[in-house]
Amino acid sequence: MLALMKIMLLLPVLGFALLGFPLPGLPLSPVKVQAAEATRTLIDMSGREVTVPAEIKRVVPLGGALRYLVYLRSLDLVVGVENIERRWTSPGRLYGLVTAAPARDLPLIGEGGPGRLPDYEQLLAVDPEIIITMGMERDQAEAIQNRTGLPVFTLNYGEPGVLESSTLKTALNLLGQLLGRGEEASRLSSYLEDLEADLAARRAIDQADNPAAYVGAISHRGTRGINSTQPGYPPLVWAGGRNVAAAENGRGGHIFIDPESLLLWDPETIFIDAGSLEQVREDYRRNPGYYRALSAVRRERVFLVMPYNFYHTNIEIAYANAYFIGQTLHPQRFNEIDPAAKADEIFQHFIGLPAYEALKGEYHGFGRVRFGERDIELR
Repeated sequence: MLALMKIMLLLPVLGFALLGFPLPGLPLSPVKVQAAEATRTLIDMSGREVTVPAEIKRVVPLGGALRYLVYLRSLDLVVGVENIERRWTSPGRLYGLVTAAPARDLPLIGEGGPGRLPDYEQLLAVDPEIIITMGMERDQAEAIQNRTGLPVFTLNYGEPGVLESSTLKTALNLLGQLLGRGEEASRLSSYLEDLEADLAARRAIDQADNPAAYVGAISHRGTRGINSTQPGYPPLVWAGGRNVAAAENGRGGHIFIDPESLLLWDPETIFIDAGSLEQVREDYRRNPGYYRALSAVRRERVFLVMPYNFYHTNIEIAYANAYFIGQTLHPQRFNEIDPAAKADEIFQHFIGLPAYEALKGEYHGFGRVRFGERDIELR
């Protein structure tokens, strides 16, 4: 009976303790309740609602999204990279000039490359707060999010092969909002608008007044011949060129034309993608008569432009191409433009480096292509 009375007397004290109140006679020590992490919800470019931390400090980019983190000066947030970012350091992928050194010191989260999933164990080991992807399908992003328990935020360039500045600016501004780098996003978006306005002011108002041109040997899953083209090739449009292949594809994406079509169109000027120059050289050696039948070849109106699709789109190279094409087609309207200097200005805004010389070292740089007696010569 006495034991039962002691238990009854202790019950209130135990209740207070269980509820977190201090016991009589003991120092105050309130129970610490961990506050829920502050979050916010954004809609990514796949149309998904993604709940993310209010402040993001640890990021893993996939599928070339690292390029956009360079654009927004946000490499300090990256805690892991794909192995492809260590191996692919060609100047044709200009942001790699900035990421090459830090990528060597960052943990790997998978091999990377088109269509490849990350290594989930490696990815989780770097403890990111968010995964940012570029050009990834909605279902794949959902699968990675479900597998890791981490928010996956998708960005994209729009339809493959169709470079639309509105989509680029949407991606930049959305990433700026996500990472708290809105000022950097606004800076670059404003610069893009300045470039667009400048190019628009220089080109002819009536498209019919613009000179006819063709862009060939465009790389598409590897190097290609002169019949590989893009009817809506953006730099040519921005510079005020009338693409002779435009009627072949209303959307403007990549196509292969019948080589005879180029002979029929016989454009005044031809631009060759430098990434496939060697393939054009080999084709010329095999079939010189075909090339010599083209007016642009006979009149030495064939020029070299830089490849800009390398693990997705290198926007800065596309705009640099536009100024070289503009100066070639409209010398009076672009008379004060030095294409190399303009390229460095553009590269400085996007990646923070003047990188034209590196690009030239890889792809010969902007210039004229002369079809000689037996071989191609660059001038």
